[in-house]
Amino acid sequence: MKLFPGATRFQRWTMGATFLIVAGYAISQNRQSLVDVSKTRLSSPSPRIIDGDTIDFPNGRVRVVGIDAPDDDLPRLKALSSDALRQLSARDGGLDCSVSMFDYALRRENQCRTDPKSYGRLNLACRFPANKASVGATIVAQGYAVDYRVFSGGAYVALMQKAAAQRAGLWGVDYEGMRQLAIRRAQVPQGCAVETIRK
Repeated sequence: MKLFPGATRFQRWTMGATFLIVAGYAISQNRQSLVDVSKTRLSSPSPRIIDGDTIDFPNGRVRVVGIDAPDDDLPRLKALSSDALRQLSARDGGLDCSVSMFDYALRRENQCRTDPKSYGRLNLACRFPANKASVGATIVAQGYAVDYRVFSGGAYVALMQKAAAQRAGLWGVDYEGMRQLAIRRAQVPQGCAVETIRK
């Protein structure tokens, strides 16, 4: 069976070569972006907290990968989540973020996508320097953010469920708002295959 019926051998060869060149270029661009991000480490004893999952450092803006905190559609919850992260950062020596810090041991399924950047922010995992605790795990466990399955692979689901059951943090302020956010962030985009959650 011919891939391009009706096309001459030269036309098929030209189309195949063009495809390989375009595919090679696209892969090299994404690989370079991943390499750049993998070398990135942002750290500050007093970073500027934008919201419960976004931090400004002197040399860049970071989105804590694997979690989602309330945004502008829930302004009261956004303010409380931001304040919680600000207090944790002040108490535990600031924030230290890098692509190498993700809690792989917590992951329960393959990540669906690992975009190195989104909306001008680096998607990095972060820790508190004083105790090396995961920012993502901490803020979800305390009830100020939810698991973001597309990026976490379900790493923080159990922590989120426990926080919800205990009405911790924002779950005690607006349970329904947090429940709706968790439902939205538990979805997997169409065409994005993930494995069944491992036991």
